[in-house]
Amino acid sequence: MKELNGRVAVITGAGTGMGRSMALSLAAAGVDLVVSDIEMEVAEQVRDEAIALGRQAVAMRTDVSRLEEVEALADAAYQRFGKVDILINNAGVTLRPFRAVWDTSYEDFKWVVGVNIWGVIHGVHVFVPRMRQQTGEKHIVNVSSMSTLAKVPGHSTYVLTKAAVNGFSDVIREELAPYGFGVTILYPGYVKTRIATSERLRPEQERSDTRNIPAYDSYLKPGGEEPLTSPVRIQDAGAMQVGIEADEVGPMVVRAIRENRPYCLTHAAPDVPMKEQFDELMNSYLV
Repeated sequence: MKELNGRVAVITGAGTGMGRSMALSLAAAGVDLVVSDIEMEVAEQVRDEAIALGRQAVAMRTDVSRLEEVEALADAAYQRFGKVDILINNAGVTLRPFRAVWDTSYEDFKWVVGVNIWGVIHGVHVFVPRMRQQTGEKHIVNVSSMSTLAKVPGHSTYVLTKAAVNGFSDVIREELAPYGFGVTILYPGYVKTRIATSERLRPEQERSDTRNIPAYDSYLKPGGEEPLTSPVRIQDAGAMQVGIEADEVGPMVVRAIRENRPYCLTHAAPDVPMKEQFDELMNSYLV
């Protein structure tokens, strides 16, 4: 999709962080926007910033875990613009502190899966049938995580959801290519956003800070040695641990859309764990 001027993009989780960066980078490239976020105030702020850049933009509050709200988002987008050329399923949540799987409640799983997996499913399910009827190029960006490329103990629930996004996106890319779609998976490493505080969006009684969840690092190796892992520094994960500003992500995604790239990484790939897994797989055909 080399020509972006005059296109229309719908972006979820667009009120802050990477979503805001993608929205404003697309607006600067001539794209009109539907700015969606579960927090309306920040969505309206990004809408206003896009309008100041000379684009048309609307803001809408959307809880992507709820199908009916994503359907309403699509109705509003098509009513205002008559088309959607770019869909970015960016809304996502995570848990803090990092925790062992045995300390993860059913409600923890349900909440993270509801946003991170069902949010993507809802976006694709609702928008693709309409977008498929449009002529010309279309593009979908689904946001994953570089934590799926390295083992991150204590982060299993989040990695579960983002690994699902990877597999889903790789398959629908093949299915949708004949209809003019490109599909990019965005793999953020450590990007300085508010995602670590996303439990602010949960009912108070379900928030981890009200339930005294033990941090995964509290489980030490025998003999009181160093913690098994750290949420900040993951062994052999390389550059993905170095924080970058959210504003740096938007231009990367715009380039990935223009060049129809299947993957967009914000940091260099963690080659050590990826190679270890590849080698193990290649040596695991046991006959």
